[in-house]
Amino acid sequence: MVGLARKLIVVDDDPVDVRFVMRAFSDAGSTIEITHVADADMASDRLATEAFDYILLDINMPGTNGMELLKRLRGDARTAVTPVIMLSSSSNTADVNRAYENGANAYAVKPSTLSGYRDFAEGFTRFWVDVAVSP
Repeated sequence: MVGLARKLIVVDDDPVDVRFVMRAFSDAGSTIEITHVADADMASDRLATEAFDYILLDINMPGTNGMELLKRLRGDARTAVTPVIMLSSSSNTADVNRAYENGANAYAVKPSTLSGYRDFAEGFTRFWVDVAVSP
C-alpha cells in the first residue's frame, strides 16, 4: 500500500533475534516502521499510548511471558483485533495450540539463519501488508 506507513512492534528480549528481524525486514525492502521493546511490560506501556498495525511477539521472556501478554492484548479494546504473530524458538505443539487458543493470528518458529529471517520478513510483508485486509 503506497503512502500508508505500517507500524510493527517487536516484543522480544533476545537482542540477537531482534537484530536479525530488523535486518531481514530492511534487506527485504520493507517500508514497515519497526519498534522494539524487550519485555511485556514495556510493550503494554507502549501499546497503551501508540497504535501499531502488527505485533510480533516472542513467548519466552523474563517476567510476564508472551502468552500472558497475548491474553492481555486480546482483552484490551485497543488491541483486541490487532494482528499478533507469535515468533518463538519453541516448536512445541502445546505452545502452538495455546497461542492460537489465546488469540494469536499466526505462529512461526524463529529461523536459525539470516536468510531464514529474510524469508520470514518477505512472507510477512507479502501476506500481512500486501494481501490481508487490516481491521
